[in-house]
Amino acid sequence: MKRVIYTIAAAAAVLTGSVAAAAPALASTGPGSIQAVTHSAQHADTTSAAGSATTDSPGGPVWAYDNVAEQFTVTQTGTGTYHVDVTVNGSFKGFADPRLATEGSSDPGGPLTSAGSVKGTISYTVTSPVGPDRKLLPAQEPDGTGLGTALRQLFGGQATSVVPGSYDFQYNQVAGAPYQQVG
Repeated sequence: MKRVIYTIAAAAAVLTGSVAAAAPALASTGPGSIQAVTHSAQHADTTSAAGSATTDSPGGPVWAYDNVAEQFTVTQTGTGTYHVDVTVNGSFKGFADPRLATEGSSDPGGPLTSAGSVKGTISYTVTSPVGPDRKLLPAQEPDGTGLGTALRQLFGGQATSVVPGSYDFQYNQVAGAPYQQVG
């Protein structure tokens, strides 16, 4: 009986050792991707149409505040580099006209009350010596937290570069019509 117990204990030790040894190899088998989600109740929405009703921010003139869910999909593209796609869904409340004159505004950045749904995507390239950890992104962001800050949280404050790429946001309704920001 003692011999069976010793055999089981030895087998468990070998199995545990092999699993522990295999874990690092599994972690480095491929870049894969991770997803993380947060909520932002007062996300400042920016435009290039500065005017009498917009407010200043580091990201540009603010014309509305969004109440949105933000989903981050991160894929490693090289050693220390990551491609991040952010999908945003929710609602907005506007207080200024985000449209330029070429988009139909008679007062770009001027007073305009609007509200409706917002849906969009934006991509980023992130350089960081550490990979993303979804546990570091809070479920609820403090008011005014931008996407760049959320990305830095996701990378444990170690991101050395966060470069925005293409974006496409659709708002329903601004001045009685759909409005789109694309770049």
